[in-house]
Amino acid sequence: MTGYHWYVLLLCAMGWMFDSMDQQIFTASRSITMRDLLPHAGAVEQTRLGSWATTLFMLGWATGGLLFGILGDKWGRAKTMALTVFLYAGCTGLSALSHNWTQFALSRLITGFGVGGEFAAGAALVADVMPTKARAQALGLLQALSAVGNVLGAGMLGIVAMWAHDSEHYSWRYLYLFGAFPALIAVFVMARMKEPQKWVAAKRAAQVSGDKSMGRISDLFTDARWRRHTLVGLGLAIAGVVGLWGIGFYSPELIDATFPQMSVQSGADMDQIFAMPLTSRSARINAMQDSANATLPLGQHTAAANKRFQDDLDAYTRLLARTAGHGEKLPRNLANLRLEPTRRTTIIGLLGKRMTPEHAAKLKSRALVMQQCGAFLGMLMFAVMATRIGRRWSFVISFIVAWASIFIVFLGFNSEGQIWYLYPLLGFCTLLPFGGYAIYFPELFPTRLRTTGTGFCYNVGRYVSSLGPLVFGSLGALFAGRFQTAGFRVAAATVASIYLLGIISALLGPETKDCALPEDEGVAAH
Repeated sequence: MTGYHWYVLLLCAMGWMFDSMDQQIFTASRSITMRDLLPHAGAVEQTRLGSWATTLFMLGWATGGLLFGILGDKWGRAKTMALTVFLYAGCTGLSALSHNWTQFALSRLITGFGVGGEFAAGAALVADVMPTKARAQALGLLQALSAVGNVLGAGMLGIVAMWAHDSEHYSWRYLYLFGAFPALIAVFVMARMKEPQKWVAAKRAAQVSGDKSMGRISDLFTDARWRRHTLVGLGLAIAGVVGLWGIGFYSPELIDATFPQMSVQSGADMDQIFAMPLTSRSARINAMQDSANATLPLGQHTAAANKRFQDDLDAYTRLLARTAGHGEKLPRNLANLRLEPTRRTTIIGLLGKRMTPEHAAKLKSRALVMQQCGAFLGMLMFAVMATRIGRRWSFVISFIVAWASIFIVFLGFNSEGQIWYLYPLLGFCTLLPFGGYAIYFPELFPTRLRTTGTGFCYNVGRYVSSLGPLVFGSLGALFAGRFQTAGFRVAAATVASIYLLGIISALLGPETKDCALPEDEGVAAH
């Protein structure tokens, strides 16, 4: 590899790395953002609208990947990559200025356009420029470095929590402002990056022949060979993306579902309340509700006391909601709700796991860093496997272990110390197939369709995958209260069956190990 090869790899890797950082910023701060933008909504409603924001982001990703994939073949890889980096970085900064859910969701939708388009342009650019023997390792490194971006995004959550003095209103906004800096990469791309010679030659040949267009999406289906490759790539992408975005990236919510969050004072008050006999507990709850409803005479309690009552009421309501049976609705007067001994015991057990919001934010940050350290090793491991045993069987193994990891982590995570081994396992296994996308997808299509095909497989599959978070959220609500295990966890194990599609697709795909990049028959013969 020459110096220019390394220059191309570095810029493309940085573009994808900061692209992934944007995704992780969104994932790490999603629950915080929803609480700040929707302060009067309950936890279930905040989760539901957070899932909708995720779906809109993924739809933007899919649309951008499709459109910019076509543009990358028609207009050029380098110019398209510069445009997509500038778009996702700029709109990430705009997300920080959102005042309501609608503005935030719209910003994420537009950000998705740039995020989706960057991958196809960057992966095709590296594939076209790199020598054949270095291609798999270079593309594997490109994809693996995305985990570094994810680590940056996760690590920033703990840092900005200190900058914002534990204020949720500012912490997530600081994250998105930091995410705007990668726009500078676009300047370097436009300054020196050249279009690959393969692309220049393919465009010239298309202009001469007149029957082979650059970036024509219908060509993915009119030729039997490219049609088969497209459908295989689509199945691989749907399985991996649903598994990651529909389940794996809900790992911060797994922490929320395991450890109730409340202030130190509220936690102590909850211990007292649930230790009280029924009559005393009802009187205390009535006092909390009267204070929250402002029915007490002005001056009867200080502002600090009223805030303490409100915090206690919020904590008590969340504990009741977490232990509610299926379809159960909490009464308007919570003092009227009689707790069965089993439910009271469950709540006392939850109180033993409580933590402050600041501690929970730091725990999420550490957990996500560990998850992405595992992801880095997983994506590198795919490059090693693909070089040794081939692409197809590497994908089969990847989907099997990803499926197993969802069961192990989402059904087995119960204590804080488990983040040090369960979260790396989750990251390694669920990101393992992603190490293959950057390697395999460019190897499925000819030069004139390389970014179009890569963008189509990776991002049109995301249209289907965008339903994953909605299905996950709906199943979580459907299963809530039906099992001893939380409905959130049962839903994860159910949605994980999507990995079966990836296994079947991998077995039907072509083996491209040690093969030159494919071309149309006429071009190849020439």
